Amino acid sequence: MKDWNEIKAWRKERRAELIARRAALSHDERHGWNERVSELLEQIVPVATGAVIGFCWPFKGEIDARFAVRHWRERGATAALPEVVEKAGPLRFSEWWPGAPMRPGVYDIPVPDGTRVVLPDVAIVPMNGFDGKGYRLGYGGGYFDRTLAALERRVLAIGVAYEALRLPTIYPQAHDIPMDFVVTEAGAYRAGGNELALLAPAACAAEAKSVMEQRGLPRRNAGVAVPETGGYASPACSAHEIAPDYFGAISPLTTAELVALLNVLLEAERAGAKVLAAFLEDYSRDTPSWRQLAAVQRDEAQNCAILIDLIRRLEGTPSGATGDFLGKAMAVQGKVARLQFLNRGQGWVARKIAEALPQVKQDFVRGALATMHESHLLNIEGCEALAETLET
Repeated sequence: MKDWNEIKAWRKERRAELIARRAALSHDERHGWNERVSELLEQIVPVATGAVIGFCWPFKGEIDARFAVRHWRERGATAALPEVVEKAGPLRFSEWWPGAPMRPGVYDIPVPDGTRVVLPDVAIVPMNGFDGKGYRLGYGGGYFDRTLAALERRVLAIGVAYEALRLPTIYPQAHDIPMDFVVTEAGAYRAGGNELALLAPAACAAEAKSVMEQRGLPRRNAGVAVPETGGYASPACSAHEIAPDYFGAISPLTTAELVALLNVLLEAERAGAKVLAAFLEDYSRDTPSWRQLAAVQRDEAQNCAILIDLIRRLEGTPSGATGDFLGKAMAVQGKVARLQFLNRGQGWVARKIAEALPQVKQDFVRGALATMHESHLLNIEGCEALAETLET
């Protein structure tokens, strides 16, 4: 097959077949394989503080990279989502975080609204199909190939798909750019235009690190705020840097009012930690889903310790009570319903913190609450992503 028109027609047919094949996968297959891909991505992608990782919002049953993104953000990376800016042009990547302003893009896929434009160091690229040398079959628009070719630096490109979508060849052309690595539920492959080589995760991670070093990645993005961890060892948030009167003339909370607020939050976080400990029994131990919720549970328990410390530093008495959220949550049945109820509770805490921040005059309290606020937004996003993979 040499004629480009013939190849385009062939690709169109294969694309439709592969998308249909993906849609026909059972829930259990898709869920289990997505967890495996997430595990491998977390193991093989070398993350350094300040690295920018581009990924795609899941579409039409594609691999959902958001769990891996959560893992990388916790380790200091910046996440970014692509957007179609003009037809036949490269994609533009903009910074994303849980709670970032979003709007519908092409095909109503969410894209960041007004956040900073960044250049990725690593790109997690969904594939409708792929061949034995790591060439990707996308949706036919050529956006990712143009983007990878147009970027001022060669990024580490990792294609993600299900093994069932593998083809002998896609008849690559001069404009096609192979993935550096391909990850499926079957394992991680070194690609780069050569025959796919299945590698152990540790070997793949070493190869990926070597490729990034050769390309001088990551490189600091001008204008991008690089999160730094410290203090209570949670993802940083710039909200604590806002002056107390940033939002206009306000009255700061008195110490007594602040202690009362922190005790309300403490009771809610204690309830959340106990709820999550119970919800974990719905999942098989040490699976990605279990670890996802276990991480949230640890955050809730850590927040309790943080709040107790803050209250004592303010010379207050920490409450020993548990919020009424516990009883209500335990009455909810079903994994998805429980996650949704949990997120309502986390959303309430996040809103409570956001409302109070402008009135908190103590820097050490404002910084801790801002970090806590960020962790709740991150956990809400993770639980939403998990709920989308579960049956009702």
